[in-house]
Amino acid sequence: MPLLFSRSVRVVALIGLPALGPGGALALDPARRLADYSLTAWGSGEGLPQDTVQDLVRTRDGYLWVATVEGLARFDGLRFAVFDRANTPALRHNDVQALFESKDGALWIGLYGGGLVRYQGGSFRSGAEQPELATATVTAITEDAAGSLWVATDGRGLYRLRAGVAIAFTTREGLAENSVWVLHADGTGGLWAGTPAGLHRLDGERFRRIVTAEGKSPSVTALGEDGAGRLLVGTPHGLYVLEGGVLVRDPAFARVSVEYVNALHSDRQRTLWIGTDQGLRRLQGGELDSLAAGDGLTDSNVTAIIEEPAGSLWVGTQDGGLNHVKEGRAVSYGRAHGLSSVRLQSVAPARDGGLWIGSGDGDIDRYLDGRFIPLGSRKALGTNVIRALHEDASRRLWVGTDRGLYRFERGRWSHYTTREGLPADVVRAILEDSEGRLWIGTDGGGMSSFSDGRFSSSTIHRGRPGDHVRAILEDRRGRLWFGTYGGLSVVADGRTASYTTQDGLSSDLVRCLHEDKDGTLWVGTYGGGLNRLAEGRVTAYTSRQGLTSDVIYQVLEDDSGNLWMSCNKGLFCVSKAELRELDSGRITKLVSRVYGRNDGMVSSDFNGGNPAGWRGEDGRLYFPSSQGLVALDPRASGRVAPDEPVLIEQALVDGEDRPLSGGIVLAPATRRFEFRYTRPDLLAPERIRFSYRLEGFDADWVDAGAERAAHFTRVPAGDYRFRVRAHDEDGTPRGEPASVAVRVQARWYRTWGFFATLAIAGIAATLAAHRLRVRYLVVRQRELTRRIEEALASVKVLRGLLPICSHCKKVRDDAGYWNQLDAYVAERSEAEFSHGICPDCARTHYPDAWRRVEARRARERGDPEVKAP
Repeated sequence: MPLLFSRSVRVVALIGLPALGPGGALALDPARRLADYSLTAWGSGEGLPQDTVQDLVRTRDGYLWVATVEGLARFDGLRFAVFDRANTPALRHNDVQALFESKDGALWIGLYGGGLVRYQGGSFRSGAEQPELATATVTAITEDAAGSLWVATDGRGLYRLRAGVAIAFTTREGLAENSVWVLHADGTGGLWAGTPAGLHRLDGERFRRIVTAEGKSPSVTALGEDGAGRLLVGTPHGLYVLEGGVLVRDPAFARVSVEYVNALHSDRQRTLWIGTDQGLRRLQGGELDSLAAGDGLTDSNVTAIIEEPAGSLWVGTQDGGLNHVKEGRAVSYGRAHGLSSVRLQSVAPARDGGLWIGSGDGDIDRYLDGRFIPLGSRKALGTNVIRALHEDASRRLWVGTDRGLYRFERGRWSHYTTREGLPADVVRAILEDSEGRLWIGTDGGGMSSFSDGRFSSSTIHRGRPGDHVRAILEDRRGRLWFGTYGGLSVVADGRTASYTTQDGLSSDLVRCLHEDKDGTLWVGTYGGGLNRLAEGRVTAYTSRQGLTSDVIYQVLEDDSGNLWMSCNKGLFCVSKAELRELDSGRITKLVSRVYGRNDGMVSSDFNGGNPAGWRGEDGRLYFPSSQGLVALDPRASGRVAPDEPVLIEQALVDGEDRPLSGGIVLAPATRRFEFRYTRPDLLAPERIRFSYRLEGFDADWVDAGAERAAHFTRVPAGDYRFRVRAHDEDGTPRGEPASVAVRVQARWYRTWGFFATLAIAGIAATLAAHRLRVRYLVVRQRELTRRIEEALASVKVLRGLLPICSHCKKVRDDAGYWNQLDAYVAERSEAEFSHGICPDCARTHYPDAWRRVEARRARERGDPEVKAP
């Protein structure tokens, strides 16, 4: 048994997946060569816990689950979530051997020495109800037509789980060996088990071994079915087919007869995919095509194959992680395809319909009919950077480098520098005009034309940056345009005109030029985005209007009127019709559609030689990148992933994970909380955009872009609902929105209970104060009443008629005696008298004294002296 088998599991093929959409089944086009498919890879450097992939499952919610030696990974197309012993107690071992999704939506996980684990509803649960499996090494899992779960182990036989009860099947029930490597439930309800001692079929409650016509029982390493429904049996020495109850060799599989078969899969087009220790094989119409490490796979030892609903294949490898094989718009070519170097700078057309490709290492390759042919240029160029390429009408290849201009003609090289009349040794652009003159743009020396073996140089702006030429173009009217690091210049009828930022150009650093089908000139700049020059007017478009980047190395046009541009962030395209709508004010933002890793590109870093891209005669666009040549077919629609729902994966409250079931309740002291969400998309996840809203807090939807997390701080107490939705770059909704309830609890002194208690306390205090006030007033009233009564008791009231003398004013009392009035009143009341003289008596009885007093008062008033009468 090879080393691979000691820790990994053979993968059961997925048969009979339903077709998607009205257009029928989606699958990889069998007419295309395997080398022309888009390949993308993920390994430990991209988030996979380890590079040994042992099993793959795509669950119905859209996630891809990857079993590795160092943990289980869940992939949404963009990022991995890793589950292992450190963060998931139910996983007793990090070595995940088998994966299977049952009909009820549960994901079953088989561990090395750790038994069986069930994942459903966001939680992991170990198979404690099956103690027989608690420490078993689970190697394969499947489900039969009756809904029973079958679990294969290494050394303990096979178990059938039904209604929580485990029943063991071992050698006593007909198995030739208790180590079961693979399982397969076929379309007719049959159950097949593969062991090191051969193939077995379940008949009733016993297993029957199937042998070859010669009576042999080869070890079974993979099981599946072909498009005709025949059972295929993978072994360490190729493939067998079950015919007439025996295993036979099929001549169609002769080329894999010496290979170790690890995985089998029949896709919707009935194409058979075979994973072996020497690569991925495709059998279609009797033709066998191969894809191995030399063709772009990260590892030739293919351990797992599954097909996802959009028709692409996910391929697991022994040491190379995860590979995605699909029909993307782009195909990346590298050393595995024959390129001498992948650090490319320029690509130019060849007269025979092929391409010339120049690298940053001095290598030049010729691409023709799908093959790369090295030119062997390093012998002449050394490791010079190939800045520019051009093949003239005489089929001479001109090469611009940092050390002058080279010419390749009939197998011989010629070299031109400043000694031969070149204005500068750094050559950045080369063009042959309609009159046969060769124009050379240099870095610092301006332009030079070459004819009759001589250089004739001229500068655009002597001594200024305008003499750093980056692009040359001859338009359909015969005018020559020069893009420089000082602006744009045009030469027509012997006169030169220039456009700079003062004329509306967004930047004076011009990198590329393109004339479209309408005769409009498009100008790509380094830092200023894209400019359109039409009828002498410049219109600028930058990242502020929606461009992916303001650095543009090349502009190419497809048949649909889209402009494709390369930059440091990948390739992106913009519709010319949309640019016109922006000019008219009908829209305020452009939609740049970005193409990168998930479209088949190994790298999103493109380079800016000259030309920095070319459109082939077949309409395909070719761009040089830092990791090889990218060939893009704008006409390819690409696969559209199913509209999976948006999923809220996690809630974090002050950095701690909270369960999502039943909503989120936040304590009053919560400082911050966040939701992490995604929408699984295994084709182009980088194009998905999100918007979210915390209803009751956010006034409107918040545009999150590609961000997959929403953060909140200082949310007031109350009840809210968090909603998140996904959409394409152009705003088209994708999938169903997701939501979760959120309750922020108030502090104790801000709750309704506290306010009610406070109100009741206030009312009680008011009533108590009122009662105290009333009691005080009652007591005060009683005191005043007492005092009044005492006062009244001491008051003597005089009543009746008092006899008084009309002359002396004496009063006669009740006894008949005459008394002075003051003595009479004082005796009968508490009044006291003070005595004085009234003015009349004073004037009559004391005239002298009265006169003196009056005279003094008169002087004080300033009146005449008053005399006594």
